[in-house]
Amino acid sequence: MRPRLHRRLGPDEAGATAIVVALSTTALMGGAALALDIGIWYNDKRIAQGAADSAAYSAAVDYAAGDTAANVAATAKAIAAQYGQADGSGGVTVTVNRPPKSGTHTTTTGAIEVIIQRTETPFFSSFFTNSAAVASRAVAVPASTTTNGSYCALVLDSSPAATAATAGINASNGAVVDMSGCGVQVNASGSDALYVGGGSTLKAANVSIVGSYTTSNGGALQVTGSTKTSAPSMPDPYANVTVPTPGACASTNSWGYGTWTLSPGTYCNGMTFSNGGTVTLTAGTYIVDRGSFTLQGGSTLNATAGVTIVLTSSTGSNYATMSITNGTTFNITAPSTGAMKGIAVYQDRRAESTNTDAINGGSNINIGGALYFPAQLVTFSNGATSTSTCTQLIAYRVTFTGGAYFRDNCSGYGVTEIGSTSTATGLVE
Repeated sequence: MRPRLHRRLGPDEAGATAIVVALSTTALMGGAALALDIGIWYNDKRIAQGAADSAAYSAAVDYAAGDTAANVAATAKAIAAQYGQADGSGGVTVTVNRPPKSGTHTTTTGAIEVIIQRTETPFFSSFFTNSAAVASRAVAVPASTTTNGSYCALVLDSSPAATAATAGINASNGAVVDMSGCGVQVNASGSDALYVGGGSTLKAANVSIVGSYTTSNGGALQVTGSTKTSAPSMPDPYANVTVPTPGACASTNSWGYGTWTLSPGTYCNGMTFSNGGTVTLTAGTYIVDRGSFTLQGGSTLNATAGVTIVLTSSTGSNYATMSITNGTTFNITAPSTGAMKGIAVYQDRRAESTNTDAINGGSNINIGGALYFPAQLVTFSNGATSTSTCTQLIAYRVTFTGGAYFRDNCSGYGVTEIGSTSTATGLVE
């Protein structure tokens, strides 16, 4: 009888199992080596991705600032090199494309694509592969601004106005409002969002109103361009400007007869200029913490070196207001750079809506920059005049019972255009 085959397997010593195990071990060791190399490559890719992100963002910032195409590309490569990803060194290639060659921003103006490719040499798995290519990519879009036109006045109150008393802009008592070089936007709705009556005249290049307008009792709206009703509202151009924090109070907050020179700081419980004094404000930010900023009694205030007056409150009440009266002279030019650029007078948007800011009394004002009163009514009365080529007005509501003059020739003043929409530089892919 022949022996059964399975009984012969036990004492078999031909070595087949050992061969299988040896081959399996080789494969396992190769897999482990490849896994180690892949881990190294993954870390390199992570570093390269950080380099691509930073390079694309920095290049987009340069582009938004108006730098040349060559400098923009040079910036991207210099930033990548700071991450150890130097173009042409160590198997690294840095490519800068504007516009991107792929993705969803190939037609986006100013979009910048940075691709970092790196040839990786295996350390542990060279038996299986000679090299591997690792690539990282980033796309950034530069800051941009679009504008709906040239406007020098914006009324932010969006409530319905059904009477002259609730109008966003109310011109009456023979007022002559000259905005013939620019436009006016009224965000109020209702039939009396813009009211011109009592023999008054409002001149403008363009008028845009969310609601509608009324002229009565000899009032005239003289528009050389277009008058749009049921128009879309416009955003507050300075909505993202942060209110400066008040500091320690200065020792003095009133100045009379004589000549004075003041420095930036915090002035508590108002600032008062009176009795024919002549005061110069040196460049910087003047924080008025509560009370009133008052110019009266024939005084002259010169603040043309790049000045912002901030009306605020450290206590959350009694927010500072402004009053310019009685034949005074007010000369101010906003800073063209910095956090408060373009803003001559800035009132805290948390201010009480029940208060009023007044420019009146036959004042001679020369304002280069923006008057910003987003929460309160501003009144112009008794023929306040101005010769500035750049005066913006952003207010909750405005009442004119005297002359007022506005222009939007603001190149070099640092203002944000009314009606503009800005986007910040950012990574998009």
